[in-house]
Amino acid sequence: MSKTIVHKEGYTQSDLDQLFQRADKQWELGHLKSAFRLFLLCAKAGDSGCQVNLGTFYRDGIGVRSNRERAIYWYHRAYRQGLGGAASNLGVLYRDEGRAKQAVQWFERAKDGDADLAIALIYLQQEDMKRAKHYLKRASNSPRVTEASRDQARELLEDLDRRESCGNPDKPEKPGDRRNRSPL
Repeated sequence: MSKTIVHKEGYTQSDLDQLFQRADKQWELGHLKSAFRLFLLCAKAGDSGCQVNLGTFYRDGIGVRSNRERAIYWYHRAYRQGLGGAASNLGVLYRDEGRAKQAVQWFERAKDGDADLAIALIYLQQEDMKRAKHYLKRASNSPRVTEASRDQARELLEDLDRRESCGNPDKPEKPGDRRNRSPL
């Protein structure tokens, strides 16, 4: 006998899944206000996926006026329910505001390779090569990382190793700046 879990507002998980799918479809079609309203309904009912999407709508002003505080509120709610992606989104928010310390703290909580790469890029920007290398290794070996992030982490690690072997570890290439690199 299976149990039906009833969330806030009397919705079952199946109801929330359907609301999420409807909201996502509206977003895909460009009906942003409709998508926002559906994500809000679903988020208030306790769906963490809807909560993180609602945070993104508020952060980026999608279908609603941009509101940093509301974005943080919804990301926090999703994170408290165990959604690591919400922590990563908070890391992005703080990184984009130039608040590296808070960004690193939230990326750490995300516990995935993409967040490790984001931390490494912050440390590269700060020219802290030891910490950057640590996080690049974590990202390149993580089972929870996109292929693109793994490739970027490995490429940056190779670049750091090459520079260390040439005696110039303190000046890595900036990520994405490969146009003036001479072949080895």
